[in-house]
Amino acid sequence: MTYRPGRPSRRFLLQASAAVGAGGLLAACTGTGGASGTATVLYTAGLQDGEPANFNPLGWTAAWPVGNYAVHLYETLFNFNLLTGESEPLLASGIAWEGNTGTVTLQEGTTWQDGTALTSADVVATFALGDRNEGIAYGDIHTYVDAVEAPDDRTIAFTLNAARPQRLRLMDLLCFTYILPKHLWDGVADAELTEFANTEPVGSGPYRLESYTHQDVTLARHEDYWGAAVHGKPVPEKVVHATYEGNDAANLSFQNGDIDLSAYFLPRVNELWEDKDLPVKTWEPDAPYHLPGSIPMLIINTTTGPLADARVRRALAHAIDYAKIAESAMAGMSDPAQASVILPEGAESVHFNAEAAAAGWSYDPAEAARILEEEVGAAKGDDGIYVLPDGTRLGPFKAATPQGWTDWNAALDIVATTATAAGIEVATEFSDFSEVNDNLGNGAFDMVLWYVSDVAPSSPWSRIRDLIDDRDVPPVGEMAFWNFGRFHHDDVPALLDEAATAADPAGATAAYTALDDIIRAEAPAIPLMYRPLEFYQFSEKNWTGFPTKEDPYCAPMQGMTGIQILSKITPVEQ
Repeated sequence: MTYRPGRPSRRFLLQASAAVGAGGLLAACTGTGGASGTATVLYTAGLQDGEPANFNPLGWTAAWPVGNYAVHLYETLFNFNLLTGESEPLLASGIAWEGNTGTVTLQEGTTWQDGTALTSADVVATFALGDRNEGIAYGDIHTYVDAVEAPDDRTIAFTLNAARPQRLRLMDLLCFTYILPKHLWDGVADAELTEFANTEPVGSGPYRLESYTHQDVTLARHEDYWGAAVHGKPVPEKVVHATYEGNDAANLSFQNGDIDLSAYFLPRVNELWEDKDLPVKTWEPDAPYHLPGSIPMLIINTTTGPLADARVRRALAHAIDYAKIAESAMAGMSDPAQASVILPEGAESVHFNAEAAAAGWSYDPAEAARILEEEVGAAKGDDGIYVLPDGTRLGPFKAATPQGWTDWNAALDIVATTATAAGIEVATEFSDFSEVNDNLGNGAFDMVLWYVSDVAPSSPWSRIRDLIDDRDVPPVGEMAFWNFGRFHHDDVPALLDEAATAADPAGATAAYTALDDIIRAEAPAIPLMYRPLEFYQFSEKNWTGFPTKEDPYCAPMQGMTGIQILSKITPVEQ
């Protein structure tokens, strides 16, 4: 069986995970104990907002656990480890490379929850779905892969595009594409593939969907899970995700011990154990408490007006108080952002150049003034705002992000306050998500605070590509799906290709540092904070054995390798 990707496609949804923990509907927690008095149910919260509408992994609004990198129900070929950067075996036992062909071997005994064997035909058919409906996210596989073939029931050969032999992007696809049962999804009409509610999902994972309401989603352990001997049998008989009217209600429930594992934004979480002596912990006991997995960016429109001048953008970068954003907007749950688009911790840290980052911008209003006055020739007006030699006033520039993303709103308020004080007038604009999303893609903005590529097998390549690679990016007025600021630099394409195909980490790091240097010099986007992929705090009232920085057996999250938590925790004797 062979799938050869057909039509070209440039479909990438402008997504943001900031809505996680923004508040759902009604709480529905009634305790975790079984008849013996020890816990049998794990209660979680913070990854599902509102009433579940569908469990379709091909759409964009799937309910937990399908929409959250989680492999409770559907599984991927590999499972990405945020801590190490490694792609760990899940459905697959490994991948072997020969030239531009990577051959994936399935684990022995893989089966679907209905008892049907899971074979390579399911894998080929899953990737072929991208040709049947243009709304499927991984339809861009054609850009990097010429063919997906199944020489037998246990192996799948992925042949890369010879012109762009991008192994990094392929590993993204292998880690984040849920494999679906061919015998069920072949029966779904092409036009319905992304709209199908899939309320009776059949996956291959350790849990199956038992029920869902406006109050919660309940998963029941699949007793015949194929991977129990390989990956471990989960301990909780059920996992219940409760939904809440807002953060306050959810955080109170967590403090009361009704929630065992929470992904809500919980300011001053340290007070729970320091002042209230509660059995609550996070990844580490000291600030910033969480492992960073993303870098929300202030993306700047580089095409028009004063912000088209890199000197003005660099001055703006020196006018932002990053420490205040970390301490105030992020409630101490972020270190101050550095002048780099590479994360200094976790999987990406091998490529982080601390010396180069320190030599970049920092909060320094005096340096902002020097750049504007000496390099640009601007002068302050009577109102304290700089005016360019041609009479153009530096502002007001609008800095936008969706309304209700409270920590992001607070971060932009700090940007506006400190930049304006430094002589670059910035005004915040908080509006509907879809409005911000559309304006961003079409280039109708001055500045937007947005997510750009979380940690993944391809990062930091994917993040830098999404920020500054203008290949195949349409002009302002047409929808773009990366490089929203329409930044251009002649050296970027070759450096990105060099990083992607480097023979060793040192070669990749050199290319990434050169790309980071371009960003530091031109400031097309400015990192404002570090944020975890999932906020992670747990209560040991009912369960113990969660991963911490001292016991890092998996990443501190429920998605991806966080599934290992369920086979490691043990109930607390009551």
